[in-house]
Amino acid sequence: MKMAEVSADLLEKKMRLAEKMLEKAGAVPLEINQKNREILNQRQTYLYENTYYRIDHAAFDGEAFLIVSCIDIEKYAAIGLMEDVEAIPLDASEPQIEASVRHALGIADG
Repeated sequence: MKMAEVSADLLEKKMRLAEKMLEKAGAVPLEINQKNREILNQRQTYLYENTYYRIDHAAFDGEAFLIVSCIDIEKYAAIGLMEDVEAIPLDASEPQIEASVRHALGIADG
């Protein structure tokens, strides 16, 4: 899906869906990085098995993607500095988004 075709409502809906999948897998939302969340419009940070995660979005060659980012060092998570680990096409279905989030968390399908 081309980023130019994506409405803000659709983007928010898909990002919330990915965050819901983080929580479904056992990730816990945290109240860290509040300052940069407001300044840089970053999203909620989650903790799963000693690693911090966040959902974001980006465009690659004009195509829209959800991005799962993570870091295992709390001081970096506290300022919002994370590495991108999984790109999910924005037009992915709910089961595809769930599978991709689980993969980013290191949860094997089974």
